[in-house]
Amino acid sequence: MRIRGRSGRRSAGRARLWFDGTMHTVDSSRTPGAPGIHRLFANGRVHAFAGSSKVAEAAEAAEAGDPAEAVLVSDGRVVAVGSAHELRDRAGAAPVDEVDLEGRIVLPGFVDAHLHAVSTASTISEVDIRQVRSLRAAVDTVAAHAATLPPGEWVTGGRWDSNTWDMGRGGSYQPDRGLLDEAVPDRPVALWSIDYHTLWLNGAALEAVGIHDDTPNPVGGEIVRDGSGRATGILREDAATIAERAMPALSLDQRAQNMRMAQRKWLAEGLTGVHDIDGAASQEAWDALRANDGLLMRVVKYLRLDELEWARAVGWRTGDQVGRRRTSPTGMPEPALSWDDPARDGWFVRGGLKLFSDGALGSQTSYMTDPFPTRPGEDHLPNYGLPIAGEDLLVEQITEALQAGISLAVHAIGDRANHHVLRAFSRTRAASREAEARYDRPLRHRIEHAQFVRPEEVRLFAQMGIVASMQPRHCISDLHLLDSLRPDPRLAAYAWKDLLAAGAPVAFGSDGPVEPTDPFAAIYAAMTRADFGGDPSTTFEPGRRIPAWDAIAAHTSGAAYAAGLEGTVGTLAPGMAADLIAVDVDPLRADGGSGVTGEYASEEALFEHAEAVRDATVHLTAVAGEVAFARV
Repeated sequence: MRIRGRSGRRSAGRARLWFDGTMHTVDSSRTPGAPGIHRLFANGRVHAFAGSSKVAEAAEAAEAGDPAEAVLVSDGRVVAVGSAHELRDRAGAAPVDEVDLEGRIVLPGFVDAHLHAVSTASTISEVDIRQVRSLRAAVDTVAAHAATLPPGEWVTGGRWDSNTWDMGRGGSYQPDRGLLDEAVPDRPVALWSIDYHTLWLNGAALEAVGIHDDTPNPVGGEIVRDGSGRATGILREDAATIAERAMPALSLDQRAQNMRMAQRKWLAEGLTGVHDIDGAASQEAWDALRANDGLLMRVVKYLRLDELEWARAVGWRTGDQVGRRRTSPTGMPEPALSWDDPARDGWFVRGGLKLFSDGALGSQTSYMTDPFPTRPGEDHLPNYGLPIAGEDLLVEQITEALQAGISLAVHAIGDRANHHVLRAFSRTRAASREAEARYDRPLRHRIEHAQFVRPEEVRLFAQMGIVASMQPRHCISDLHLLDSLRPDPRLAAYAWKDLLAAGAPVAFGSDGPVEPTDPFAAIYAAMTRADFGGDPSTTFEPGRRIPAWDAIAAHTSGAAYAAGLEGTVGTLAPGMAADLIAVDVDPLRADGGSGVTGEYASEEALFEHAEAVRDATVHLTAVAGEVAFARV
């Protein structure tokens, strides 16, 4: 990309950005933040998602014919959407920078509403065994990676899924330390499962974290043992968390560098913001970036339970903003703009408190009403999953957070876990209203994942205003599990359509690094509920598909609402932050149907459009009107 200067009427000079295959970030002297400077994103097809509803927006678009072609930006916010000619007139005498979008589709910038930022960024340098299909192949891959590391350095990463393995040796349902000890005896190895709820360690790692055969199971966790009582190297839920805390952490410099690279990747995928669910290590990395002008996208930062005391001490309130740049020393309190401060621009916002009620489907620790199938080689006691926090404990934790003006985001996958969380929110409704009045702000509570919900309880999300924070990729990643592990087919499973129909707020994210962060792949998953290769025969409950419009809204205005930022980001309405992307595929229009209504001439037409959306290329991403990423 290069800038071509040319003179123009009413301005001393107008710069136009042209695509030529190189990366370009606009010169800071000509950014929309500079007084009197406008930027015009022109020659596109703009879907502003600014109507009162998708029906209203579709009707307006049909009446108007083609979508608007341009977006005018000033001071980082949208001035207007319309024709380029109209918007040049609107700019008046102000200098205008023009960005030629070359006919591409413009959408509001996407927000990943559930991302483990520092964990996702760290995968850049870790071993990845997601694609292996046997225990032997997994161990060989780990051993090859270990050989590239300095002596004694830990092997970390993993993201293994033994549900997809041909286990061969012994037919054990999950791996153990045996082959790891043989292949990598000289250094600790700690490998997360793909859902990050189970940790697989070798003997050296067990010794390093202080877990032995006689170590008791922690509350909310399990140290798996064989028939002789020997620790197998498999740690579930809070047992894995305890081991993780004893493992050496990446340095702050390493974490910050990983996050710099990860931000560039996320921007290239069309993300202009994230809701970061990781803990203190991630907060420190963001602070380091903010101290060095390294924050490239908007962040809503959530807390973990072990950070709650610190958060109360520094005056953390959900919705307050500490800004794009950090001016206070790391670790020290910093001034924050209150939720209703007109100067708040959504760059780095304080979110809620993340709690856990259960585990995950693949690890068979999601808390269910009906038991999972018995694992080969294990006892025949029924396994209902693992309740990490029951209803009464959740009420205590929720109440404590509300007293500090902090909203809640509670992990729940199994139907029994979702039932307990909904009950806990019901029991604390009065306390939540009191906290909203005391701190003069909305406190939007969320259930993270909400994968299996009792049909009669779907309406409770809408009645209590609970945000269903969901990840469409989980549905298609779990296709191979549902026949064997889904305990009750009557449950509302990955039921984003049911929740939307009930009037519940829905926000979409990736749960990265569990799933890839590409939002267009998530839109494909929501549209088809079929495997990533596009095979219609793999569809899981097609009646719960949703149109692309709904999936995009969940990534934009839905994510904004979940964070209390619906007045700042999420649409391209006048006055909103100018966060936008330009892509090469129209997710709302197709020859054989409509991405607004979800109606297609045939199943083939649906999949043809969904696959095009899945494979969409982002050509430009702008945050606050500044071009943060561009390519041909």
